[in-house]
Amino acid sequence: MRLFQTVFTVFLLGAVSSIAVLALIFSAAATATNLQVKVLDAQQQPLAGAVVSIPTGVDLPTTTNSADNLLTAETYVMDQVDKLFVPFILVVAKGSQVVFPNRDNIRHQVFSFSPAKPFELPLYSNREQPLVRFEQAGVVVLGCNIHDHMKAYIYISPHQYSAQTDAQGQVTVPAGSTQLAVWYPGQENTVTDTLVTVRSGQTELVVQLPVSKQQQQPPPLSPLQQKFNQRKQQTLMSEQH
Repeated sequence: MRLFQTVFTVFLLGAVSSIAVLALIFSAAATATNLQVKVLDAQQQPLAGAVVSIPTGVDLPTTTNSADNLLTAETYVMDQVDKLFVPFILVVAKGSQVVFPNRDNIRHQVFSFSPAKPFELPLYSNREQPLVRFEQAGVVVLGCNIHDHMKAYIYISPHQYSAQTDAQGQVTVPAGSTQLAVWYPGQENTVTDTLVTVRSGQTELVVQLPVSKQQQQPPPLSPLQQKFNQRKQQTLMSEQH
């Protein structure tokens, strides 16, 4: 009886070990389906919002997460909040519409002189949400005729797959493609991507672009706004006490 128990225990331990090994193998295989890309600027600082694409013509790996960023023509949103465009970089597919809501209590007048889509919206308030269709691939630089500091970009992707980096400059894309295209403002206001070769089996990739980090800079508060904010803060503090 003891001999049988010993044999059974050894068999059970062996089976558990085999299952653990198989789990590690399948886990490694699952990890290999993704490529971690990190995009840096000329000072080796992470770039948030950089566009990483799998170029059209390059085989797109069939993986579960690839469908999340397959570009299709639909309606996107370029918001206006606190006198800033949100987001700073918007990625859309060719043929898409972009709605321009105004969430401020003042009027804006959005325009672009970019060859991919020159347009000018009439001065409008927060009650309107004009639509603009973008048919041609390229980069559209946005501005506001009323507020010079407002600036943003719409990247009309010519590619089948595009994703954007997070605050750490990182993005996960399907592994298996031989080439990636990377874009960030400062590389020209056209789709002048940096093309990067990807080695077979590569799971991590660092791309450094010859650009500096860009962002909108809100103007300093006027003396009247500063005084209003000070009084508001004082009122809040007095209410807490």
